[in-house]
Amino acid sequence: MLPQSSTSPRFQAKHFDELTLRELQQIHITRSIVFTVGQQILAQEPDEADFDSVHFFHADETGRVLAYLRLFDLMTVDDGYHRPIEGAWTIGRVAVREEARGTGLGRALLRDAIEWARENTDARQLVISAQSYLKDSYYGAAGFVQVGEPYLEVGIEHVEMVLDL
Repeated sequence: MLPQSSTSPRFQAKHFDELTLRELQQIHITRSIVFTVGQQILAQEPDEADFDSVHFFHADETGRVLAYLRLFDLMTVDDGYHRPIEGAWTIGRVAVREEARGTGLGRALLRDAIEWARENTDARQLVISAQSYLKDSYYGAAGFVQVGEPYLEVGIEHVEMVLDL
């Protein structure tokens, strides 16, 4: 297993091959609930980038994944949405189940993933494609800064945001 963030033992960071079958299925269920059912996104979910991503998540005592995101190096992984950037990683597929929203778990997820990237990668920055409605309240609050103009991705307005590590 990959090193965990030192600030919160609630989250696990694992490469694809380290996930148990139950964890993988729970991740897929959570992503499907949030993106396919909740946001009606019809883009492929899951995708090939999952094989080379770090999966960062919190599961409750029954094993249900309540909060999830993935991280990967933009020079080595192509998800079809991000351009290669030397020294940059990305955070994506950020998903929090509805029953866990408003509890602070989503903010802790992002905060601890940023800290994990600082401690466990050579990334100099995180470059993300953020849904526009979250740019200030969620990503901006974590230190990300918008660069460029809004654009459509999977039919939803997004903005590119950057956080220097």
